[in-house]
Amino acid sequence: MARRFLLALIVFSGLAFGQALSGSWSAKVALLPPPVGLDSMELTLKGTLWDWTVGGTAEFFGTDGWVWQTFTAQGALGPLNSEWTFLFGPLAPAFLYAYGKYSLLLSGMDLVVHTAMVGPNGPYVFTGGPSGGTVLEAGLKLDGIKFAAEIGLGARKQDFTLLYSGVGTYAKVFPIDPFPGGLEFRYLKLGAEAIPLCCGITLDLGFAFVKEGGFDALTATLKDIPLCCGISFDVEVTFTTTAKAVAVKPKWAGIEGCLTVYGDVGFTGSIWQALELYGFKIRCDLGDCTYAEFLTAFNVAKIKEILGADVFQGAEYEYVKLGFCGPGCCGANWTLGIGLYFKPSGALFGLSRVLLDAQVPLFANFTVNLGLSAVVGGQAGLTVGWTLAF
Repeated sequence: MARRFLLALIVFSGLAFGQALSGSWSAKVALLPPPVGLDSMELTLKGTLWDWTVGGTAEFFGTDGWVWQTFTAQGALGPLNSEWTFLFGPLAPAFLYAYGKYSLLLSGMDLVVHTAMVGPNGPYVFTGGPSGGTVLEAGLKLDGIKFAAEIGLGARKQDFTLLYSGVGTYAKVFPIDPFPGGLEFRYLKLGAEAIPLCCGITLDLGFAFVKEGGFDALTATLKDIPLCCGISFDVEVTFTTTAKAVAVKPKWAGIEGCLTVYGDVGFTGSIWQALELYGFKIRCDLGDCTYAEFLTAFNVAKIKEILGADVFQGAEYEYVKLGFCGPGCCGANWTLGIGLYFKPSGALFGLSRVLLDAQVPLFANFTVNLGLSAVVGGQAGLTVGWTLAF
């Protein structure tokens, strides 16, 4: 079965015989903890068939083997641009997910249709299958103001995650989440951007309504509020059914920073009772890939809920992330990312984990990757890998 899937990848990627194939080969080897072994490997091939680009990607992980197989196609049907992605699980074998995106410019209006379908559950874990749905997007610009609408019919434009748990656990994330029940109305989002106010200040507004529960979210963003000396800032306020968040983003020549405050306002009836502060994040960007980011959580569970990610482990409540880059070989940049995670007490100011990720181009189309994860008082993980493009 595995051989047939690999053959399908090669054939699907090379439908246009006689035309050049391109792609990449990536691999990662785990050095620590022992024993030394293959951590992951990915092979991507693509080619052209008439005016269409078709390709496929096979992904292997450790002793679990061939976990994911993806096929893609992208091209135009007259004025309609389209792209498709199909995901299969070779270990079942099973069809897992299909995603299509279709875009059209019609009388000055941008129309985009997203379709998604998931297969039946099996050794791959996800919710909602088998099911399918559609998300419709429309955008129109009038007098400098951009109006947008988004409607979900049996699906929502949000992360949809598939998991496979064998010896290890691996995730694959797609942009459209289908719900059971067919093309039922699920939600409506309306927005307007660049509404002029005064003094060069503009306003962005967004509103979301869902079938279950009604109101979902309201976002208001004031942009380019001037201070002095070339300094301005944006303020974004988001109200959801579970929390409120305020983001303040200062802007100065060459430096951008962002303060995000996560919290909620408690009311009894119409009386303001309390202000709950869940945490805050500060991020300063100095160029395209040099940054510093600090996140402190006073309520870890709420921060995880708002961010929709499991950012902390165990008793951790704070992290510091640093990113650096510089010119490397052959016109490419080297990059280095460092993550420091902290818990309330312990040695070295409560340091819990250290994560490091580096990418260094050595030759044209050849990059070496290094990953390090160190748990204070625990085992360290070290991987080294490469990416070869051809």
